[in-house]
Amino acid sequence: MIQDYIKHFKSGNISEHKESQKHWIKDKGPVVETNLGWIEHYVDPENTRAVFEGWVAVVDKNRSAKYGSLVNNSQPIIAQLPWDRKLEKENFIAPDFTSLDVVSFAGESMPKGINIPNYHEIREKYGFKNVVFESNKPMNKTLWQK
Repeated sequence: MIQDYIKHFKSGNISEHKESQKHWIKDKGPVVETNLGWIEHYVDPENTRAVFEGWVAVVDKNRSAKYGSLVNNSQPIIAQLPWDRKLEKENFIAPDFTSLDVVSFAGESMPKGINIPNYHEIREKYGFKNVVFESNKPMNKTLWQK
């Protein structure tokens, strides 16, 4: 993942950032979770690059286990949702759902949680992770928010 970050930052080639995200998805159940780059690209008119974020967090195993239980029981829950099955994807890929205690977050603002990567082709083929950010301290405002 880090090697692909380096390639991406040297070249600016978004496909190298996409490669880093494939590695990130495959890293299931880490103790420390981190991600960096153009995370929220869907706000970009060209749907390529937009909000740059970076974060480092420690996984809370107890809270994550509770979220994991929800994911493990998601198939019967989804079947009870009040909409036509045509709205559901044909193949449900259960996400890795993790609760994180944030050590550091850099970006426009820290969301409560995110579901990434936002690259559609990667989500379809490799899956995605849901992460919930927990922080016991207020985050500092960025320079442009002052």
